[in-house]
Amino acid sequence: MKKFLITMMALAALALPLTSCGQETAAATVVDNTVLVSTISPETGNIIVMGEYIGHMEPNQQVAVLPRIPGEVLSVYFGVGDRVEAGDVLFILDTADLEANITALQAQLEVQDAMVRAAQTGVQLIDGSAMQSQVLQADGGVNQAEAGINQAIQGVEQARIGVEQAQMAYDMANQAFNDTTTLFEAGIVARSAFDQAEAGYLNAQAGLERALVGYTQAQLGLSQAEMGHAQALEGQRILTEQTPVENRRRAQDGLAQAQAARNAVAVNLETTMDRLDDAIVTSPISGVVIQRNVDAFGFAGPQAPAFIISDDESMVVSFRVPRNSVEHLSIGDSVTLQDNGYALAGTITEIASMVDMGGLVNIRATIPNPPAGMIAGTSVRIFANAQRADNAMVLPLNAIHHERGIAHVFIAENGIASRVPVELGVFDAYYAQILSGISMNDEIIITWSARLTDGAEINIVSGE
Repeated sequence: MKKFLITMMALAALALPLTSCGQETAAATVVDNTVLVSTISPETGNIIVMGEYIGHMEPNQQVAVLPRIPGEVLSVYFGVGDRVEAGDVLFILDTADLEANITALQAQLEVQDAMVRAAQTGVQLIDGSAMQSQVLQADGGVNQAEAGINQAIQGVEQARIGVEQAQMAYDMANQAFNDTTTLFEAGIVARSAFDQAEAGYLNAQAGLERALVGYTQAQLGLSQAEMGHAQALEGQRILTEQTPVENRRRAQDGLAQAQAARNAVAVNLETTMDRLDDAIVTSPISGVVIQRNVDAFGFAGPQAPAFIISDDESMVVSFRVPRNSVEHLSIGDSVTLQDNGYALAGTITEIASMVDMGGLVNIRATIPNPPAGMIAGTSVRIFANAQRADNAMVLPLNAIHHERGIAHVFIAENGIASRVPVELGVFDAYYAQILSGISMNDEIIITWSARLTDGAEINIVSGE
């Protein structure tokens, strides 16, 4: 116990001069709490955040080649997998039927030309002998119609006489049949006499019916003859009463009709001759043949594609993006495609106007000059704008602090650091968009210090 007290007293004695020395040092030193900082002002800039998506390659254009005319295939020059240039001849059709049709149309055109010349002559002669000839023809038609009436009247009279004679024969045969029937039933005459009387009755009855039909037909013939006579008279009246102007108009109408018919044949001939060129079927685009459906000596027609050609000078990549990323994409924006170690640039050409079942929007971009190894259906990585802020207020990320999920900055004001909360927008690896909280004229402290707090004294220096 004594040893413990002695030891404690010794330690106390040693501590006295040390304490006295520390007090003198603290009294002699002046502590400076001013924080040295650097500042910047917010800038106006663009922030683009790229998104990564999975795209699928598609042909930019596929063309189905159909012949405009049907026919037998004479020659085929390309097969599946061959590359063709725009204008290359793919196959040729037989034109024998077209050539025969052309010959027939040329002959028909000559006939129509003759009809046009005749109509022109009719217009020239309308005031001369042509009119007189028409009058004579009309008079002859009336005379013929009158003769037809007279003949029809005679026919009716003869038919009437025939009916009277048939009626008399019928009455006699009917009486004889009735008498013979009575005698036959009484057993006075034989069966053969009864049969003969019955046959005579039936023949007389049929004769009467034929005579009545003949009379009816004769009356119908008379009615038709009278109608024809009336029509002939009306035609004669119109012809004699119409003026030369009307005659000329009709002749000119006939000429116009002849010319129209001639022109229709000429157009048909020209169209048919043009179809000779359709027998040579060419490729409308440059690309690769991916399907061929015709062979030499087979048949091809406009009902089914003979060739399908895929454009290989450019391809389309189709990818889907979230709905909130579509507002940052526009037609004409650039995208980057990566596959098998190479990168290709593309341009957005189509943005869907609606979302799919998964809430995504389909985007299509054209990729010019794709490598030979890239084929339709290939999956690739696509980099495109996911977020974007143009002409925005931006700050470097090292000027922004976070505490409990709230972003803030320190503003230098009259030698004092002020802590100000800010609302952030789009940000990348270097800068962040400031939506609210500060203005473009504020001095933002970018120096980090443990002593930098709200209200701390600061001294602005150049550099970090």
